[in-house]
Amino acid sequence: MNLGNDREMEERYDRQLRVKGWDQEKISNATVCIWGVGALGTFVAAELAMMGVGRLVLIDFDTVEVSNLNRQLLYREKDVGRNKAEVAAERIKEINKNVMIDVFQTSIEEVPMSVYRKVDVFVGALDSFEARRWANSLAVQLRKPLVSGGMYGFLGQVQVIIPFETACFECQPLVPSSKLSQVCTPPGETRKEKLKFKLPEAPIPGLATMSGIVGSLMTQEVAKLILNIGKTITYLFIDGLNNSFTEIELSRNPSCPLCGEKYQLSKVKITLEENEKIDSVINRLKLTYGLNKPKIAWKGKLLSPDKLVKDYGIISGDSLLVIDNAIVKPIKLIASINDKSQT
Repeated sequence: MNLGNDREMEERYDRQLRVKGWDQEKISNATVCIWGVGALGTFVAAELAMMGVGRLVLIDFDTVEVSNLNRQLLYREKDVGRNKAEVAAERIKEINKNVMIDVFQTSIEEVPMSVYRKVDVFVGALDSFEARRWANSLAVQLRKPLVSGGMYGFLGQVQVIIPFETACFECQPLVPSSKLSQVCTPPGETRKEKLKFKLPEAPIPGLATMSGIVGSLMTQEVAKLILNIGKTITYLFIDGLNNSFTEIELSRNPSCPLCGEKYQLSKVKITLEENEKIDSVINRLKLTYGLNKPKIAWKGKLLSPDKLVKDYGIISGDSLLVIDNAIVKPIKLIASINDKSQT
């Protein structure tokens, strides 16, 4: 990596090199992926660049809008209509030319897995519940830490997920879809076109101050994870209006479909009635696992919601895969057939 000469590094990073436990080499060798370069993502990207992180992977397919300018640090009026990740990369280079940057103007699901495997820490600065769940699922699958954040007016939250050590997003899903998971601004043209996006009744309120507070706390957690120092935030709730910080210690859920021991160490059965419609099974999966639009695969085929279990000849012991856009790795279940006709 292009880290500059020794004298330049000593001068640029002089103050942080004086911090107990700081290791600039670790920071300079780290790769951090930022999902979403908006209100929170721009602050995280800028601060990591100032720290001298070696490589940033910026992912955002949306465009800069006028309504972004009140709280998204790296954008200017002249940038309206341009891709956020592209503009952010240009500004970061102005902050620190030594930082290497990979830009992906696409959805987070479309980035090659080879890119994600090289990342040391993921940053979730996302504004949709589905995207956050997918990001959590990927982090768990790759066993890489994820720092996630959200904001709503004077409120904010930061959660750090260390797979198989701390609670993941599915263990304790604290973020309601009606609040911090809403989009914080009208989407750009690219996002509306790509996702056939429907505007919310009212975009959630957002302030530059909370972008800075929450974004900086997220950056600090990223640095601590890279350096392996300090105490990691489990879940921190911030009330900026009343100046309160509330930390909640979350516990891992043994029955979590992503990281729970129940699913890691044993085969989990799902009871199916022979005359049950596949659509009924899908609805049960939605309720059990909080999935979005699950599909069931058996022997390499997707099961039709209109058919019955017995139409496919599924028998007890067969493996079913549950696929959903909220998770990266399918959930594996073992069928247990209950034939009521014989009872």
